[in-house]
Amino acid sequence: MPRGNIYLTGFSGTGKSNSGRQAAELLGWEFFEMDDEIETSTGKKIPEIFSEDGEVKFRQIESDILKAAATRTGLVVSTGGGVPTLEENRKLMAATGVVIRLTASPETINARLTASAGRRGRALRPLLGSEAPVDRVRALLAERESAYATADAEINTEGLRHGDVAMLIMETWEHISKLKGFQNGE
Repeated sequence: MPRGNIYLTGFSGTGKSNSGRQAAELLGWEFFEMDDEIETSTGKKIPEIFSEDGEVKFRQIESDILKAAATRTGLVVSTGGGVPTLEENRKLMAATGVVIRLTASPETINARLTASAGRRGRALRPLLGSEAPVDRVRALLAERESAYATADAEINTEGLRHGDVAMLIMETWEHISKLKGFQNGE
């Protein structure tokens, strides 16, 4: 029986990176941050890729990074917010692991992204600009809803600490991996 991966999907600011890192620690798995992998492999920051190469090129790079992750097992993968918008990415994640969508309200996403922008030292996200206005967050969430809705499970991170979300990710994996025929554990 294959082991599979956990793919965390959802909008920026829902806790995919921090909660995913903690879930990987709980499981004894490796954490795979797609944004970091993209920046390492291209030698460019994500906003640079968007401005110099465009969104279509960025999405292709993102898909290539996802394909590389899918050849491995035992990863907790923090996907970029736009990864599930491509059908090929949704199919690949569904076939090679459990897809867990993290959610939060547009207002919470806005507050989290605004608070973290200073720590990251860059604009919030290329498609949001430097202020991530709530209306723009709401519009992008609506635009991506059908893609996000294909996840195997959903965890609302509203009001939860990363450690609590990590526990829910682990519990969700343990339940759904059996249903999907993935090996649970080492």
